[in-house]
Amino acid sequence: MDRIEPDELSWAPVRRVFLRRVLIRSAMTFAALLAVVLLFAIFATLPAGWGLLGAAILTAGFAIEDLLRWRNARADLWQISDGHFLHDDIDGRLQVPLSEIADARHQFGGRVTVRLHSGQRIVMRYLPFPAETAAQLRAAAAPPPKRDPQ
Repeated sequence: MDRIEPDELSWAPVRRVFLRRVLIRSAMTFAALLAVVLLFAIFATLPAGWGLLGAAILTAGFAIEDLLRWRNARADLWQISDGHFLHDDIDGRLQVPLSEIADARHQFGGRVTVRLHSGQRIVMRYLPFPAETAAQLRAAAAPPPKRDPQ
C-alpha cells in the first residue's frame, strides 16, 4: 500500500495504548466470569477451584482474540493532507474533504469518533492523546474565519 507523506497532521495507533486496553478488558472479564462461576459453585455446592481455572482459561481465550486484533489495527494511519482527512488501513484508503467533518469527539477508552455531515462515523482507536487529537481535527475542520472587507 502506498502511503503519502503527511503535510500537516498524522496519527497512528500505539501498541502501549492497545495493550493497556487489552489488560483492562481482560481484568474486567476475569472478574465478571469469576463472580458468575463462584455464585454457581455456591448454589451447586461445587468446589470453587474449578471456577478459578475455568475463568482463567476463558479470559485467556478472550485476551488472545483481542491481541490478534493488533494485526489489523497497527496498519491504520489517519492524516490530514491537502484539505482532506485520509484513513489508510489494510482495506485501502478513505478520503474525506475536511468540509465534510461535522464533529470530532474523544470518547471513553481512548477513542476519537469523527462524525461526518452525512451521519457516517469514523472511529480512531488506540491513540495516545485522544483529547488533543479530537481538538486538532475540530480545528482543522473548522471553516476559516470570514474577513470583513474594509
